[in-house]
This record gives sequence, C-alpha cells and structure tokens, in this order.
Amino acid sequence: MDSEVELDFTTLKYVLYARKSTDDQKRQIRSIPDQIADCEELAARLKLNVVRPYLKETKSAKRPGKRILYRKMIDDIRHGKYDAILTWAPDRLARNMLEAGELIDLVDQKIIKDIKFHSTSFTPDPQGMMMLGMSFVLSKQYSDDLSQKIRRGVSKSRQEGKTATFRHGYVRNEDGYQVPDGKNFELIKKAWEMRYQGKSLEEIAKYMNDNGYQRIIKRSKVVQKMSFKTLSKIFRDTFYYGLLIEGGDQIDLTVKYNFAPATTEDVYFYIQKMSKGRLASFNFKKRTFFPLKGVVRCSYCHKNCVVAPSKGHLGKRYLYYRCDNPYCTRKKKSIRANIIFDFIYKFLKENFDFDKANYDFYVRESKSTIKSNQLQIETQLSTARGELSRQVLKQDEMISALGKLTEGTSSAQRAKDKLSGIEARIDSLGNQIKVLEGQKVNPDSQLVSLEEFLNLCKNAVNIAKSADSLEKDYICRSVFLNLEVDEQKVANYRLKEPFESLSKMRSFPTGGDGGN
Repeated sequence: MDSEVELDFTTLKYVLYARKSTDDQKRQIRSIPDQIADCEELAARLKLNVVRPYLKETKSAKRPGKRILYRKMIDDIRHGKYDAILTWAPDRLARNMLEAGELIDLVDQKIIKDIKFHSTSFTPDPQGMMMLGMSFVLSKQYSDDLSQKIRRGVSKSRQEGKTATFRHGYVRNEDGYQVPDGKNFELIKKAWEMRYQGKSLEEIAKYMNDNGYQRIIKRSKVVQKMSFKTLSKIFRDTFYYGLLIEGGDQIDLTVKYNFAPATTEDVYFYIQKMSKGRLASFNFKKRTFFPLKGVVRCSYCHKNCVVAPSKGHLGKRYLYYRCDNPYCTRKKKSIRANIIFDFIYKFLKENFDFDKANYDFYVRESKSTIKSNQLQIETQLSTARGELSRQVLKQDEMISALGKLTEGTSSAQRAKDKLSGIEARIDSLGNQIKVLEGQKVNPDSQLVSLEEFLNLCKNAVNIAKSADSLEKDYICRSVFLNLEVDEQKVANYRLKEPFESLSKMRSFPTGGDGGN
C-alpha cells in the first residue's frame, strides 16, 4: 500500500482511449470529441503525461475480442509502451466481464499502474478494484437484465397466446387474440382442403380471388389479393392448426383461448409430406437440463467435465461430472454432483455474512447505476420512437408508390409484400415501446431494504438448496466462474466479480478442502 500511496502519477505514460459504438449511436451519452475534451481537461488539471496519438474506436464493447485498437492498447501496456489508461468512464473500457476481469487482473499485477476516469474516481488498491469490478458487473447486469425483461415481455404475450404477426384469415381483437375475420377465414379453410386434395397453389389462389378473397392494408386501404407465393407460406405455418412458433416459444393456442383453427394437425403434416418443398420435421423432444455444464473442470488437465446421470443401479440414478480426456492422468474419472453442491452450500453459508457496511455500498452503487441506466431506457425509447417514425414514413412512401403501379402486376405484388413487412415492423416497435415504458421506475423502488438484504445473505444457502436445477445453475453461475475437481473434492475455484474483488479483502478460502 505504501508504494501505491507514494506513486507519482505525473511520471506515468497514459494512453487516452475513447470509444463510441457505431451500431447504436443514440444510446451513447458523449461523442468521441466530447470524451477527448473532458479527458484532456482532466489531464491538464492533474498534470498527466498523455502519449499521442489518442486511441479512438467505434466498436461495441458488449462482446470480448471485437475491438482491434483496444486489444493493441492492452498488448502495448504489457510491453511497456504505456503505464496507465485515461478514459471517460469505465464502460468505455469494457461492457463484458471477460475484458473487465482482465483489466482488474492487470491492475492487481501492477502492469496497469493507474486508470483515470473523467466520470468517477479510481484508486489502484483493493477497495478501488472492488468498486471498479462492481461498476463493470452492475452495468453489464443491468444491460443483460433489461434485454431479458424486454424479451420476457414479448414472450409473456406469446405465452398467453397473443401474437402481433399478421395471419391471413384472422384479425386481432381488442384483447390481442387472433380471431377469424369472416369470409376470408372461410376461404383460408377451403384453401387447406383444396391443398389436401392435391390442388396446385395457382388453382387455389385463383379460386380464392374469384370468390372475393382480399386483404385491405390498414393505413393505405390498398386491396391485396391472394398469390401462390403467399399460399406457400401459409401452408408451412403451424399457426393455422393451432401451434404458434415464435421466438423459440411453442404455444398450443387451443388451450390458451377459444382459438378457431383453419385446418387440423393431421392435414398440416400430410401437406408437408406431399409438398416438394416440405419443411423439415419439428423436433418437439425436450432435452434434459444438467446444471453447471461448462463450469466444472478437471483439476488435472483443466478440461471441462462431461455431466450425465449414471446408468442406474437398483432403480437409482445419480448425477456425475466426468473427465473424458483420454490423456488425463487422473485415476478416478468421475465425481458425484452432490459433493460439488455440498461444497457450494458450505461456501455460501460461511462467506455470505455481509453486514450494514456492505448494504450501504450496495445502495450507493445501485442508485447511481439505476439512475444512469434509466437514461439508457429513455435513449432506447427515443431510438425506438425514431425508428417507428421512420417506418411510418416508409409506409407512406410505399403506399404512394403502390398507387402508381398497375394492379395485378408482379411489381404491385412485391410492393404489397413490402408494405406488409413494414406494418409488421410498426406493430413490433409499438410492442417494444410499451415494454420499455414499463421499465421506467423510481430508483428507490428497485432497492431491497436493509432487512431484506441481510435476510437474503443469511438465507443464501437455504435458497440454493431449495431451488430447482435451473435456479441452482443460475445462482452458482452468478458466483463462480469455474470449479476444479479431482477424484474426491472441489480442489479449486474462481469467483466472478464482484466476489473475486471481495475475496481479496475478506480472504475467502481457496476451496482446497472441498467443503469437508
């Protein structure tokens, strides 16, 4: 600590790193010139030696290994070209935990002697590294959580049997459910019957148009008739017999509400078999989930263990983690899962004894992060609303272009198809905006109370023990980066941030006793 206190920062060679993502510009708070101006002001005030040229990068930091200049900067630091980093904020350096952990490790090894931020203070000591790790992990956690909430919001609607995607013969009612739209629905049902009888797509399209099938596009009031290309898509869509497949979800609409199918499941699969361009059959078999896959490693060869149940003896089956590396010198190749989880339970019981000081730190960091990220919600809303305005403008332009085309021509049909796609995009953006608006909250409302915080820490082991396999996996992955096992115990482990930084302050055990 004394060497850190006595370090003269004016003698260090700083590299100025500025970054702005090009794929989502409106979400960035400050432009690169603004970041540089702020950093130059800080450097002048602190009399820092900043090496030119500055590093300016227009790449996202959400995924590791994507930024060429950032990687070159880290390599140059390792080779002594720079001693320290000057940047606008922690999220300019990393928004993923792989690169964030690398930065913290380089500071811990004193390869990076200092990091100066314009937006916040940092000291290269255990407390500073812990706070830096917290800023990285909270930012990433919020970003990931927000994405999950948006997906959950859309997925929740689908789980209720609701979809915004247009289907021929159906219309969405005021509750968001797809219901028959009258004459068109009867013609769609007839189309499935005709296809089942072997009629061609051209014959079916002609029959439907001759009998008055038409779709009126919402805003343009353009009349769209049936085509054989549209029929080809209809006959590949499981929706028409009552199975909605969207976004990885499979929902049986017939059990969600009084859904009226246009055909039967048997007819649908018969048509797939008879069609030249039939779909590959759907695999509805549910795979068994095994916890900690890719987390448990062999301590001898450091390869990931294979997780699988035993073949069973006297009707009993046990979960094992097995090293399948043929070159590994380990004698006993597998270890029971309960040994690993007993170690995890013991670790949680002995090391999650946080106190009021930890809670105060949690409140300070969380409020700052939540307020900052509410701004991200506002900018995401602004982006979505801007995109919605652009799509509405494109819709108007397409309607105008469609009015100049001759009805029934291939050009008119392509224009109608594009217009349908634009309308679907407008519906999707509208749903996204509703979900984002639902995420706008008061920062205080997202914080647990001191009593809840202490109770959660106290009961962490009980929560983990009572959780199902999916929940156990989530809890363990939130704490551990990996666990290394030998024939009989957990031999070592690595923690995720912020627990890794906390471990340096609180001397967590190394894991060598395997929890025994």
